[in-house]
Amino acid sequence: MGWGICFALDDQGRVYCADGCKWRMIKEDYDGYPEWPSARQAVLDYFEHEAHSELDMVRDECPGTAAALRDACDEHVSLALREYDRLSDEEKLTLHNETMVVLENDLSDFTESAKDAHTRYKECAKRWKDYTKQPPVHKPAKTRAQELERLIEPLKLELDMEEWANRYDTYTRNAKKTARLLGREKKFSLF
Repeated sequence: MGWGICFALDDQGRVYCADGCKWRMIKEDYDGYPEWPSARQAVLDYFEHEAHSELDMVRDECPGTAAALRDACDEHVSLALREYDRLSDEEKLTLHNETMVVLENDLSDFTESAKDAHTRYKECAKRWKDYTKQPPVHKPAKTRAQELERLIEPLKLELDMEEWANRYDTYTRNAKKTARLLGREKKFSLF
């Protein structure tokens, strides 16, 4: 017996095996299926719950080969897609409303975090620019540690600036992705 098998949603809202068997649902699998995230989450939930133990067993029975697991996952696609259709209108609406709240909160969080990261980046960039314009004049170092601290100081300033730039990029990318998902979820319709 091994670890539990994991599934996730990619950027296009397609389910894939996150354990390295290289299985993923393809675009054609979703033909005629709703694109909003709450519907796609229902497909993921099927793989994570109803099919989970069977797929775990397949993976454990065929260790070292991903082909058996990929075949088993393919067999569950139609069942997973029907999972959302089996929900009542009230369940679909509840799932939609919950997804809207989560996505709106995530978008707000990512947007605020991006603003904060951009502010911090600008502060670090200013410190870096000031340092490079006019590096501080030091007396000769008395110890090797003091000498190393002086060597590291500009690298630390530059590293701080780059780390905040990376955080800003990450938060901005996540905000765009979440906004895209929110736009898809707003297309929700029961009919």
